Amino acid sequence: MTQDGNTRLGAGLHSVFVRCAAIMAITTIVVAGLISVQATSLIKGLAVKGVVDMAAKTVERNAEALAKPIKFKVLPKIDEMTSAALSAAGADGSAMAVLDADGSLLASAGDDPALLDEVAVLARTVLESGTRQVSRQGLIVAEPVMAGPEGPVIGALVMAWNADAALAAVGADKLRMLLTAAAVFVVLMAGTLLVLQRSLGRPLRQVNEAINRISLGDYETEIGMTGRRDEFGEIVTHMGSLIGALRDARSAEEARAENMERQVEMVHHLGTALDMLADGVLNREIEAEFPEEYAALRANYNRAVTSLRQVIDEVSASAGSLLDNANQITAASDDLARRTETQAATLEQSAAALEELLSSVTAAAENAQSADEQVRQTRDIAERNGQVMKSAIEAMGAIEKSSDQISEITNVIDDIAFQTNLLALNAGVEAARAGESGKGFAVVATEVRGLAQRSAAAAQQIKDLITGAGEQVTSGVRLVEEAGGALDDVLARVADVSKMVSGIANSAGEQAQGLQEINVGVSNLDRVTQQNAAMVEEATASAHMMRGDASALSETVGRFTTHGDGPSNRATRTPATGAVEKAA
Repeated sequence: MTQDGNTRLGAGLHSVFVRCAAIMAITTIVVAGLISVQATSLIKGLAVKGVVDMAAKTVERNAEALAKPIKFKVLPKIDEMTSAALSAAGADGSAMAVLDADGSLLASAGDDPALLDEVAVLARTVLESGTRQVSRQGLIVAEPVMAGPEGPVIGALVMAWNADAALAAVGADKLRMLLTAAAVFVVLMAGTLLVLQRSLGRPLRQVNEAINRISLGDYETEIGMTGRRDEFGEIVTHMGSLIGALRDARSAEEARAENMERQVEMVHHLGTALDMLADGVLNREIEAEFPEEYAALRANYNRAVTSLRQVIDEVSASAGSLLDNANQITAASDDLARRTETQAATLEQSAAALEELLSSVTAAAENAQSADEQVRQTRDIAERNGQVMKSAIEAMGAIEKSSDQISEITNVIDDIAFQTNLLALNAGVEAARAGESGKGFAVVATEVRGLAQRSAAAAQQIKDLITGAGEQVTSGVRLVEEAGGALDDVLARVADVSKMVSGIANSAGEQAQGLQEINVGVSNLDRVTQQNAAMVEEATASAHMMRGDASALSETVGRFTTHGDGPSNRATRTPATGAVEKAA
């Protein structure tokens, strides 16, 4: 079988029609088989039941017929009736036995000894029970033989049956039934397949062919079956809607493809413009016409380029101005750095000269200080020589001062006594005015007045004594003062010399201190100048960096083309060499 044949066979086996037919066939076979099995089982049961019923009736009838022969022991009659009954049973009868009341076998028929033994055993059971006994599901029946309607039991009749003939007849009928059912199944299956082919297979092929044509892009195909009211009618209706949607989608796709071509062309123009913009060309705008829905994009791009060009022009001009200013600042910074260096060198020289002058003045101050020390020692000697005189003068002065103080004290006591006397007089006058209530106060005032008078008298006596002593002291003090005056002249002259030398030493020290402060100030000024020089150097470096940044900005802006075919107003001006030379 070729590969195409195998493919068609595989497709046929996987066909919905074949699957439905197979399912129907299997279902029918299974149902028919179950029905056949159940029917066969039922028929066999009925056949066996018929044999059992016939056995019971036959045994009962023969038992009644054998009652008299058994009662009178007519053995030939018993044998005859036994053989006739088994022969009458035909193929259904297997064995038969007749026993008397003692269990003795009177007659038997059958070729199977084992079966005869089983029959005899069942007969003896009947003799003992006096009732019918069955075995092998009713195929062996034992019936008691009664002497009359009320008994007694005079014997037993046992007959063994089989359903082989009935079952064989059922088997033959079953085969005919199966053949008939198979023929009916084939006819019905053929009719079913024909109907199934017309109602399922053909519509499925039509739908399959229509779907194939649709998958190949044939949206004008006609499916038919639109008048059907079953599922295929619904499928065809939905497929018609699908074909319409696919037809509209293809039209939309064609329109989309056409629009895509216009978009590709538009993107090409826009990409070219963006490439030029990336290269810094700002004097080229998009002149090609864009589709109406993208006209705003073209206008916005052109407006953005125009705005960017204006901004670049402004930045270029600002960069040029910034570069010029940076050049000027750089030149001024260089000039300021040179001047600061010169000033720092001058301050350093001045500081060195001032340091030398400070050393000289410091030496002169030290010499003046030494001379002042010598004069001080001389003055100390003179002062020690006049110390005794001074002590005497001081002692005399102290005595004189004590006398004066005592005189003053007496004068004070005299004044106090006088004032107390006046107060006592006033108190007496006031007490008199007060009358009776001031008598006590008048007594006190009188006592106070008397005490003041006694104090004034004592003070006068002391004053007289002090006055005499004071005159003697005054004479001694005058003599001592004359000697002290001569010694004071000597000390005054030594003090003048000491003051002059001290003044010289102090002036030299002040000059040295002033020079020291000046030296410190000059040193601070030199340090500040050095710091200023460092800051000027940093400012100069920053100015150079700013000029470099301005130049880089000018070069960056200069890459953009904003006018004509050349660079824009490039701020790449030559660094202000002239300004630098002029500043230098």
